[in-house]
Amino acid sequence: MIFKGKMVDQLLTRPAPGLRAILFYGPNEGRVREYARLAAKSVVTDLDDPFRVCQLSPADLKDDPARLADEAAALSMTGGRRVIRLSGMGDAHTESFANFLDDHQGDALIVAEAGELTRTSKLRKLFEASKHCAITACYEESMQDLDRLVIDHLRSHGLNITSDAKAYLMQCLGEDRMAARQELDKLVLYKGPPGRASARVAKGDAYALSGRDAYDHLDSLDVMDIADIPDTRDVVDILDIPDSYDIADTGGVLDIYDGKDVFDSRDTHAINDVSGIQDINAISDTAAAKDTYHLTGVKDIYGANDTVDSAARLVTLEDVSACIGDNSVQGLDDICDAMGNGDLIRLDSHLSRALELAMAPVSILRAASNHMMRLQLAAAALSGGATPDMAMRNLRPPVNFMRTRSFQAQLQLWNLPRLSRALDLLLEGEAACKTTGAPDLSLCSQALLKVAQLVRRKA
Repeated sequence: MIFKGKMVDQLLTRPAPGLRAILFYGPNEGRVREYARLAAKSVVTDLDDPFRVCQLSPADLKDDPARLADEAAALSMTGGRRVIRLSGMGDAHTESFANFLDDHQGDALIVAEAGELTRTSKLRKLFEASKHCAITACYEESMQDLDRLVIDHLRSHGLNITSDAKAYLMQCLGEDRMAARQELDKLVLYKGPPGRASARVAKGDAYALSGRDAYDHLDSLDVMDIADIPDTRDVVDILDIPDSYDIADTGGVLDIYDGKDVFDSRDTHAINDVSGIQDINAISDTAAAKDTYHLTGVKDIYGANDTVDSAARLVTLEDVSACIGDNSVQGLDDICDAMGNGDLIRLDSHLSRALELAMAPVSILRAASNHMMRLQLAAAALSGGATPDMAMRNLRPPVNFMRTRSFQAQLQLWNLPRLSRALDLLLEGEAACKTTGAPDLSLCSQALLKVAQLVRRKA
């Protein structure tokens, strides 16, 4: 059976008990490996368990085609359902899967990985036709897939990301899902674990302390010591007060330590000389302190392990620029600028360098399309009466300061009809790379050179 869309999510988390084999295939090797790992972990949490997980190679099935059926029928010594993992599968291994499906014994789940399979592939047809099998295609990442991957991965580590940082990050990430996750892991490591707080917060804020440390560092806060309040008499430290009944004429405050609402007091005017206290809830701005323990409107430090500045858990454009490898990004920027300026010699040089770095032609075309769309937005703003600086300032993410002059020069070279034609050429080039079967490197170069030549033509 073929699984698509939301059915894949269920397949990766709760595969149906009747399924005996799952095949993930396609050009996106990273997604194939990730999906296979998730499907296997839905049955066996520890994939290193030698009793419940068996790893077979193509050579194993070539030497013994019946090996797959034998392993699937075997029982685990420690109990539980077993998983048989295979990689590098192809039409040459169709016989092994057919023998298993003819008389499948045991309850083991087979999780297989394969590269690209044509519609006429015997292995693909076998999995599509069997009700005991599931097959899922793993194609190149779309922009929606990358957007979801970035947000979900960062949120799982307690991080959020700004819109301009996300746009720049998605431009940096490639089409391989596994490689993209590795780059995101670098970003998570760069930001640090969720419990890490800044070394020292600004004056007026609380230290990032645990509940016990908050008592030891009370003096580090800007909260006025209660002993300094006029007419507090014998009160030395509010933390040492076991019960507010020992304070003379508190007007019915039951227990400050237990955080009773001070507005329940019967007569707060009975407290001697309270004129200098503006607000019992905010003595010397205690509302700004984070360890005032259950007072109204004040965050309770004891409900969290650490007080962490929320800004420290926000991924900014500076974080992405500092963390993510920028070789590919710089190469893409150089290609886009050379194309936008109509510099054919520089464009050819940068294209050759990008291909040496194994940049995907489709990624190059997408970056070029994104660049031309930003030029189109800026050009539309210019036609509406905006200045070049204003038009560039309104772009999101903003233009990198190192590319400002080049971007301004390109605005003078392009008008809206030319930009529309350029976008058509780039989209046609991307579609040709994916559908025609012709060499994608040549198609990519041809599309970019055609766009660059538009600059030399008269409007």
